[in-house]
Amino acid sequence: MEKTIRASVIGLTKRKQTWLDADYNNYQWWMIFGIDHGLLSAFKAAKGFKQKVIKYKSYPLLLQSRFIKDWFRVRETKLTKHWIKIPNSKRKGQGIWLPLHFHQPLPKRYSLKDSYLIRKNEKYYVHFCMDIPEQHVYAPKTILGIDLGLKNPVTMVDLRTKTTRFLGKKLKHIKGKYYYLRKQLGQQKKFQIIKKIKNKERRKVHAQLHAVSKYIIHEAQKKKAAIVLGALHNLQKNKGRTFNRKLSGFSHYKLTQLVMYKAKERGVPLITVSEAFTSKTCSVCGTPGTRTKNWFVCSCGYRDNADRNAAFNIGKRGLSYMLGLGVVASAQKSSTLRVNPYQPTLERVNSDEQMRGQAQKPLLVT
Repeated sequence: MEKTIRASVIGLTKRKQTWLDADYNNYQWWMIFGIDHGLLSAFKAAKGFKQKVIKYKSYPLLLQSRFIKDWFRVRETKLTKHWIKIPNSKRKGQGIWLPLHFHQPLPKRYSLKDSYLIRKNEKYYVHFCMDIPEQHVYAPKTILGIDLGLKNPVTMVDLRTKTTRFLGKKLKHIKGKYYYLRKQLGQQKKFQIIKKIKNKERRKVHAQLHAVSKYIIHEAQKKKAAIVLGALHNLQKNKGRTFNRKLSGFSHYKLTQLVMYKAKERGVPLITVSEAFTSKTCSVCGTPGTRTKNWFVCSCGYRDNADRNAAFNIGKRGLSYMLGLGVVASAQKSSTLRVNPYQPTLERVNSDEQMRGQAQKPLLVT
């Protein structure tokens, strides 16, 4: 699998800063206008097409792996232990040694691919693209069902111990805080400040999404559990202006991608299943119930938090798919089952055909 690790370029002298600025600025002229100011041919090869529309943006400087893979070294110096030599137009045949500070630990085994040099706020960063061998997926001992929502952004339940965790409360706080802050600034016509706080909000939300996904993977590894994640599709925005704003602003897709990516990196089994009718179906008897706001009530007497009930149904739906049952949402109580003697698969007799039609084929990430 591929992974990108960012490293900051630290301790630049004025001479190295000048050399890097010259190459980076010349690269922008080449990528935007096609004008060459003495750029190396290795950098010019990145533009292998005739640009029809000029896009005025900052292009990251391509560092081909054939030039940097043998010049990424570990040198025990007072400044840092990670160094890399990159080609430079002002020092042909010699290059520039850059000291690096990585933002996370390097993997034990990796192969370096084409990477990029990026300048942001007058600072340089190297984005290392690495190919990491995938870990072996362990055999799960339990199931973690995860429901994504608005009242509770992430609800995680363990099917074996019935323990429940409500995660992502800080996400709601950050979203609400910056929404009302933008509203007040908009009334005061302070549009420049709105642009500044936009990036700050994005960074805070991104940090919280990483923290939540990291906690989910950590719990799955500790319990040797498989993750069953509810996939959201075709969400209907017809419940009022406030609900539509919260639904469109929450990063459900980004959180799902982070959990899938980290599960693949750590060897955690993961399945995504449809969330259709999981919050309106009883996790005990398997029949449709009544949901009032965030509370679920069934005719069998079962009452629970709607998100917790949905997380149980999602976990059981994933378990049924893993066992090859094809059942939408299994109940805790026994139901009428028919066993085919010529096929070792259980078929549920009293399944709801409408719910079966809404179910989607799960995605198993290994």
